[in-house]
Amino acid sequence: MKYILKQKSQVNNSPAVIDGLRKELKLSKLTAALLCARGITSPQEAQIFLNPDISQLRDPFLFANMHDAVSAVRHTIATKGKICIYGDYDADGISASAILYKTLNQMGAKVEVFLPNRMEHGYGLTLENIERLQGISLLITVDCGITSTQEIDRAKELGMTTILTDHHECPHVLPKADYILNPKCPDETYPYHSLCGAGVAFKFAQALIGDAALEMIDIAALATIADIVPLLGENRTIAALGLKKLNEDPNPGINALVKKACVKRTSEIDAQTVSFVLAPRINAAGRISTAKTAFELLTENDPEQLEGLAEKLCTLNIDRQQRQERVVAEAMQMQEATGDPGDKIIILYKNDWDIGIVGLAASKVSERYVKPTILLGESEPGIFTGSARSIPGVNIYEALNSQATIYEKFGGHAGAAGLTIKEEYIRQLKHRLNEFLKEHYEDDIFKPLKMYDLKITPAEVSNSLIAEFETMRPFGFKNEQIELLIEGAHIEDIRAIGEDKHAKFQISKNGKSINAVIFGTQAVDVPRYADVVGTLNINTFDMKPQMIVNTLSYEETPLQKMKLARTFLQKTASPCEADCKTYFLDRETLLRVYTVLKKINEKAVSFADEGSLAEFVQKYVAGLTENKTAFALSVFEELGLLEMKKDDKIHIVIHSGKHELSDSRLYQKFGAGEN
Repeated sequence: MKYILKQKSQVNNSPAVIDGLRKELKLSKLTAALLCARGITSPQEAQIFLNPDISQLRDPFLFANMHDAVSAVRHTIATKGKICIYGDYDADGISASAILYKTLNQMGAKVEVFLPNRMEHGYGLTLENIERLQGISLLITVDCGITSTQEIDRAKELGMTTILTDHHECPHVLPKADYILNPKCPDETYPYHSLCGAGVAFKFAQALIGDAALEMIDIAALATIADIVPLLGENRTIAALGLKKLNEDPNPGINALVKKACVKRTSEIDAQTVSFVLAPRINAAGRISTAKTAFELLTENDPEQLEGLAEKLCTLNIDRQQRQERVVAEAMQMQEATGDPGDKIIILYKNDWDIGIVGLAASKVSERYVKPTILLGESEPGIFTGSARSIPGVNIYEALNSQATIYEKFGGHAGAAGLTIKEEYIRQLKHRLNEFLKEHYEDDIFKPLKMYDLKITPAEVSNSLIAEFETMRPFGFKNEQIELLIEGAHIEDIRAIGEDKHAKFQISKNGKSINAVIFGTQAVDVPRYADVVGTLNINTFDMKPQMIVNTLSYEETPLQKMKLARTFLQKTASPCEADCKTYFLDRETLLRVYTVLKKINEKAVSFADEGSLAEFVQKYVAGLTENKTAFALSVFEELGLLEMKKDDKIHIVIHSGKHELSDSRLYQKFGAGEN
């Protein structure tokens, strides 16, 4: 597949700045360039970034309301009042709840936790849930509440003091909570604005119990990584220190989960392990069951109970994976059967799709087809709730917001959104969004895109370079794994591994080579020449550098191009102007192609495949591409003038007869009524 390869935004690529950083810190030019590209340009900034330590944790009392919030907690404890922590059911909300629960327990508080059930209680604070809280003196929200004006008012009417801790964007009018801890509030004095919900809870815990809160920094790190907030600044410090604790002296529940989920672990737990192994299991509880299971895992100490909780989370995650795989498979089947390749968006729905799963499934479908995708399941009779996932360069929130009047509920951001809509409006929504995207975005946006950090050659790769790159861990949002491009590489010594599910090979350029492996691609599908993008590591077997390849960008063979073109022509219902230019052939050109095909028939020439046939025809008809050749063959077949017999080769058979091009629906559809 041919990708559009694009270098990530270079915040600073000044040769002088790069050279200064290289000399001052004794780094390679590549590592210095990488730091500058990510906005780290001074030696002082680089030292802090490369060496996160406890001194980089900010004073929690820099929050404008922190002193008063701490006083409110201490007063409630002193007067024997009951405290309720009201959280969210995702990994961030669960972790935030666990941090404050453990903190308040340590302080001797009477404390309970309310974690909504996704299906029973809905998302965030609700009036119904507030009414359930009886005898509560102090309500503390975590990872929610910043938009809950009515709910906070009702809590105060019921006599509760309210402390609202959150990290989401603030509305124009804030709830009238007694105290708000949210780094994004307009008048907030805290100097770091990108904490997750558990990060805010951790700062609250620091203010309440001091350095003892550091015992929970691994929980804060888990949430920081899972919630996909920028791993820069204080978040980077929390993640780095938390991962260190997770590997040396972890929370008992996280340790139990690691033992169950990482049975074959041979290396340290890193941010990727948290993202792809631990966090999905924590999230699975809230997605398809109750978040209480994950909360208990993070707050329990009994080894036997922890083993059972960890086992249950792993089982729930398997269930979540199976449900997700089913939705993905069904969605792809529906798209293949009825989807129009000319559409710029995919919208699919099914009564029994799990609304807690559709967002994850939409991500997979979107990646597969390089189109924004919305998947919905029935939440009430005739009402569908679902999630949208976008592609780089398309603001799905903006697109959906253009049709805001037809939703029951709607919200989100550029990359993802959620919506609830009546079934009767779904078809209308698809048409309108398709037109909006065609009008506002160029076709290239919908082509496969791969971003990379730096270009490199095999000669520049070494163990010492990889060791330098490792100092930039933990990797995550805004500090992604380092993706490197080897342009115009020769690929040699291709071998199948893992029951032919994966492949290993050598990448060569300018006389130097590096070992490489790609997962999920069979050896037969690895090209001999490509632009290669991947990450570097050291193979523990021979201690030599290797590239973990994730993208092979290369021109498809003529046969592959013909197959794609034929599929598009068969399925597309309403080609856009660009599609017509790509595929359509006028009468004169079609006649020239037909003349060539007649001669092939007369001389009984056969071809290995349709790609070879296309190459032959293109020699005799100027301006033909595989797309246009596929169009010609399809039109002639539709009119009954052409038959392609296939055994081990392809044989052309021309049938005599007079037919009008207007009899071809394909010709009419792409020719827009050409006379």
